[in-house]
Amino acid sequence: MKKVFIYKFRGTYSGGSDYDYHAPVAGHTHSCLIFIAQESAEIDTLSARNEIGRFGFVDLESVDGKRMSVESLNTQMYQGFSGFYEEALREGSSLVYYPNT
Repeated sequence: MKKVFIYKFRGTYSGGSDYDYHAPVAGHTHSCLIFIAQESAEIDTLSARNEIGRFGFVDLESVDGKRMSVESLNTQMYQGFSGFYEEALREGSSLVYYPNT
């Protein structure tokens, strides 16, 4: 069964992506979260960095991850992330970037 991990990082958008999404302006740096569905129960920073690169982010800083439980979506801190969690399970990953960071 797949598990969802959430990785936070800071990176610069290169202008190219393997995915069609509302991407930031090329050359701008942002704080981001990426939700990744994994078979492994272990943090996999290397695979996370590869997936982040597929979204077009380079010059990554502070890539740090943790496993996210479905129960955590019921907490005040994570209740707004259920759509990203579900997208990660459905599509393999889901990215959130913060435009003003």
